[in-house]
Amino acid sequence: MQKTKNPRIFIIEDSVVYKDLIVNFLKANKFSDIKLYKSGDECLKDIHLKPDIIVLDYVSTGMNGLELMLKVQKEHPEVDFIFLSGQNDVEVAVQIMKLGAADYIVKNDKAPKSLVKSINNLISTTKREKQSKGFRIGVVGFFVLLFLVIMIIIVMSMFLDLDF
Repeated sequence: MQKTKNPRIFIIEDSVVYKDLIVNFLKANKFSDIKLYKSGDECLKDIHLKPDIIVLDYVSTGMNGLELMLKVQKEHPEVDFIFLSGQNDVEVAVQIMKLGAADYIVKNDKAPKSLVKSINNLISTTKREKQSKGFRIGVVGFFVLLFLVIMIIIVMSMFLDLDF
């Protein structure tokens, strides 16, 4: 995920009713950068728009959700995937999670809340990773600067013949 403020979310859902339910719930929870697709093939045509999260079903028209995830991951490893599926098969869920999905949510009355919670967890994780990376860069920068200062002092002492 690249953006932690209002991430770009692609939703692949062929059910009009369920699509509207999910979109309205996400918008009510302050997620507004949402694009909708009926199939994975449609989604692939817009992958250049760089989604942060793709919400998809395991079973869909054309290629299944797992095939789409694996295809997108090859060229866009920064994209996170959340499966929102009517498929209540533990083996499928475990396989998908092992292959890189961020979450697997079974479609039921709690699914919209679970989806928002999953997106917020991804945002929190991304923020922590960015902070950690920034901290590591800061520490390395400090030691590089310290090394340069020491080297300058050594070089100056050699040329100026200063006694410390």
